[in-house]
Amino acid sequence: MKELFEKLNDEKINFEEFEESTLTDIEKKSIKKRIKKKLHKRRSMPVKTLSAVASLTLMAIIAVNSNFALANIPIVGEKLEAFVYSQADTLTDFKTIIGDSVKDNGVKVTLNEVILDEGQLLISSTFYTKLENNDLAYNWFSDIDIYIDGKKVELGGGGGPQEITESYIHYFWTADIGHMDMHKEKTMRIVFNDLKRSDSEKVMKGKWSFKFKASGENLIANSKKIPINHSFTLENGQNIEVEELILTPVSSKLVYKMSNIVDDVYFKIENEHGEAIQETIGHHFRFENYNRFEALEGGKIKIIPFISKFDNSQEYMLTNEIIELDLDEKKLK
Repeated sequence: MKELFEKLNDEKINFEEFEESTLTDIEKKSIKKRIKKKLHKRRSMPVKTLSAVASLTLMAIIAVNSNFALANIPIVGEKLEAFVYSQADTLTDFKTIIGDSVKDNGVKVTLNEVILDEGQLLISSTFYTKLENNDLAYNWFSDIDIYIDGKKVELGGGGGPQEITESYIHYFWTADIGHMDMHKEKTMRIVFNDLKRSDSEKVMKGKWSFKFKASGENLIANSKKIPINHSFTLENGQNIEVEELILTPVSSKLVYKMSNIVDDVYFKIENEHGEAIQETIGHHFRFENYNRFEALEGGKIKIIPFISKFDNSQEYMLTNEIIELDLDEKKLK
């Protein structure tokens, strides 16, 4: 995800900000090592973090569907297409446009638009507030709670500020929502809790809540699953099973499982010209894993496994386990 982090060159990181979860000690050390490796100092593209805990005080209720008439509302900053490396306005048919605002403690938050993708919810929002010059040297984060059909989603996510100015912060977030029936309309509630400077020295208190309806039916109708079913075992006895590649208009999700876990194994994708396909987010170093990339439309690709040793920061390509796939023929070579 090199390009995602290039603009973070001035970031000041405090690893105590990451909230405790039920990860094992090995997982915690691995995640911290990968964060140290990828993040340096601040600029404004997404950062991997974990979603936090929240409560609810304010609520704005909006009942809208994808392709609602508010599609022409001007959005401050780039649209969600930029977050997933798609061409401008190519995902309009799959969005739910919100455009509603809630104000608390002098800070106004606008929920711009969302996309319900396979296994993830993409969120674009804008915080309107006055920032001093020294505030611009830091990233800013909000703890986000998501409820789908009344049930809280607690699978984490990633993202962060896409643009920071003296008057607003444009904020992208993707939440891992797991498996669900995408054909049925969902009642969703998104709650933003506080706005925090990345050094934890400044917090703007507030709760901004939005309720709306969204459906992934159109997206699923334009998606496909390609079974891969390729397994291999490392010398240390670790087993990896690559199950499938899920292609949607928004993203490409490679799904795999691991057992007897010792080292971190993840995947990269190259097209037939040897060009890397941009990764957007990943969930790995556990039993059920995935790497998510920008949307793929066709052609031949290579799925390349890499191993990251627990005792160092080096990654190694597993050349004997490279998978070649023709997306047009849907056949594994």
